[in-house]
Parts: sequence; C-alpha cells; structure tokens
Amino acid sequence: MTDQFCISVIVPFYNSELSIKRCINSILKQDFEKTFEIIMIDDASTDNSKKIIKKQNSSLIKLISLPKNSGPAAARNAGLKIAKGEYIFFLDADDTILNNTFSTLYENAKENDFDLVFCDKKRIQDSQNKREHNYVYSEDKVFNYSNILEEIKKRLFDPNYMQGVVGLHGKLIKKSIITNNKLSFQNELRYLEDETFVWDILGYVNNMKYVRIQLYSYYSNENLNTARSEGLSRDFPLSNFKIIKNHVQNCFKTRGVSSKEIVKLGDQALIFFIIYALVSLSLSILTGKANYEKGFKYRRKIIDDINVDPDVLNAIKNYSCSKNESPWIPKSIFLRSRKLIELTCTGRANKIIKNMRRDVRAV
Repeated sequence: MTDQFCISVIVPFYNSELSIKRCINSILKQDFEKTFEIIMIDDASTDNSKKIIKKQNSSLIKLISLPKNSGPAAARNAGLKIAKGEYIFFLDADDTILNNTFSTLYENAKENDFDLVFCDKKRIQDSQNKREHNYVYSEDKVFNYSNILEEIKKRLFDPNYMQGVVGLHGKLIKKSIITNNKLSFQNELRYLEDETFVWDILGYVNNMKYVRIQLYSYYSNENLNTARSEGLSRDFPLSNFKIIKNHVQNCFKTRGVSSKEIVKLGDQALIFFIIYALVSLSLSILTGKANYEKGFKYRRKIIDDINVDPDVLNAIKNYSCSKNESPWIPKSIFLRSRKLIELTCTGRANKIIKNMRRDVRAV
C-alpha cells in the first residue's frame, strides 16, 4: 500500500459500541476510487468498541489506543500525528456520511486547489432528517481570502451560525495547512475544542468552497449523552474561555485585522462563548444529559467566576447581542447577578427545547 493517501479520515471514539459499526460501514462504502485511510483512535473505551472495529478486518483501518481517557482533542491529535493524507476529514463515531462524500468533496477541492471544502449536514432524530430542505447557503459558494474574513466574523454575533464555516465536521481540509503552521487541538479543552481548532485553520485558509449537499449526518438522541454534554459535565474553568478567546484573536491577527479590532473581537468572543456554554450546560441539565447536581455546580462555578473577573467585566460593556439570543443574559452578566444569570440561561434553554421539539432550528 502507498505511503501517501488522498484522504485521511480521523475518527476518535469512546464507548461507542452502539454506533461505531454504522459509522465505519459508511466510510467503507465510499465510491471514492482514489486512496484513503481510516484512523480510529480509542480514547480508553471500556466497552466492545475496539472488538467491533477489529472484526471489520479492513486494511484501510489503523487502530490506535490511548492509555487513558484524554478527551477528543488528544485523540484527534494522535490521529493527526500519523495521518498521511493530502487532505484530512474528521468524523465522529456516532455520525455517518453518504457514500459519495469523499468523491464529491475531493473533486471540488482539486477543481481550483481549494484549501478547504465543506458540505451541509443532516440532523437525524427518530430516523428523520430535522434539517430537510434547510441549508446554510442557497447554492454552492466559493469564498476568497477577503470574504472568508467577513464570513467567520458572523459566528461571534449569532449563536445559530454553528452550521457555517466554523464547524469541524463535513470539512475536507488540506493537511499542509495543519502541518506547515504546526496546528493541533488544544488538549485541555473537552468542550469547543473542535471549533477552536477550526478557528486556527481559518487563520490560514486562502480559499474554500461550500457544496450544497447534505453529505454528513449528525445523529441526535435525546436519551444519550453527547460530546457537548460530556465535556460540560466536567469542570470547565474560566481560563478555558480565555484560551478560546486567544485562538479567535490569533485567527484575526493572522488574517491581518487591525490591533484595535482584534481587541473588540476578542472581547466579543469571550462573552459569546461564555453565554453559549452557560446555555448549553443549562440544556444538558434540563434534558438529563448532565448530572443535575454536578451540572448545576459547574454552572454556578462559571457564573461566580465571571462575576468577579476583570476581563469579563470589561468585555461585557461592549457586547453586541444577536437577535437570536436572549438580551437578558448579557444584561444579567453586566449586573453581576448570579440568580438572574441562572434564571435567564434556564429560560433560554427551555425556549430552545420547545423550538427543537417543533422542529425549528435553534442552538
């Protein structure tokens, strides 16, 4: 087998025996006629996940086992270290891709030597696509160097923009972008580690393309924990939000944004991701995906920390609130009221749950 592949597929997993065979089969059924490898990284699973992978008996699969549970960032980094593909594609163990995913994305990537090509996604719940006829853009879209900058700014001003250019999944990324700039996932982050990595990537992307096909399927199960709920069910210190803020600012710095604007965008990012995490944690508590006592304790710890942190108190003064988020949350942060922050985040989470049950897109 060749030492060089067109695509390296990196799949981290932890106790994924219920979904991992479905995931692997979707990769093995690709109609892609060129070379690719499948790198499976076991994050110290205690179930039968590894046995299921070994039973596939495919020469395409490389299985790595981490000595202890270290989180998805460390697992993906382990995959990147041995990846030999011209392009990298990340897939979660509970998700799938259509059989023409690699051929479609690779053909588009080579068309104009794009640094990055990404597709749209399905959200599968109860065997139904909750995003049917719902797309990020109305048609295929090419982004040049200047309009990439304007596009990534949108993320910091709209919590519903997570399906756009900043998501990790459904993207074919030129590996040289990663290796030439020595990029890696931030190991200590177990939440937002994927998006933080994409911010690093987008600092160096010169051109990219969106393909308006839902090739990637994200599976949503109300009865199972997600990576988000698992990550938020651990202590997530305020320092982690400042790490994310630094990555965002470095992205804009690399893209030549002025120092004055970088400061403003960094402050916007700090508050935006704090609010995003508080609402996400509230969602996990209300849906039972996070232990109630632990989740409540971690949420209160974040709130108590932000209420006395000088960087947060300075950044909240100029926070720009989106029409797609509750204005009462930043107001309560500005007032430094723990009770009000808890109430407004819980209220926002309840509204999101109601919207999701009506099949309205909300995050």
